[in-house]
Amino acid sequence: SLFLRGHCRYFGTDGFDKDASAAMMDFMAAAENEHVDAMVSAGALLHRGVMSDDGKKIIIERDQRRAFELYQRAGELGSIEGWRNVVSCYATGEGVPMCMDTAKYIANTMLKE
Repeated sequence: SLFLRGHCRYFGTDGFDKDASAAMMDFMAAAENEHVDAMVSAGALLHRGVMSDDGKKIIIERDQRRAFELYQRAGELGSIEGWRNVVSCYATGEGVPMCMDTAKYIANTMLKE
């Protein structure tokens, strides 16, 4: 339910005001309870950061290292999307040092289906 409420708050749907900060709190609370989709969503917000609609205020600060950690934890708990994001982080050097060998290894072992 925290993940779903976070999704509604992020997009401002189903009677909720658009509020990225509140969405992030919901995603992180769900992530603490090992909800892998919430980990991936929180990671995505941290990965790119969130600005106000007018672009003048930072709502969520970029933290690519923390995003990577959330993606990796989601992957370890069985999320294919988490592993895809881990591979992307290694391939681009976002949140971790760039390492194509590691990216390829993870892609070949965790995403080979």
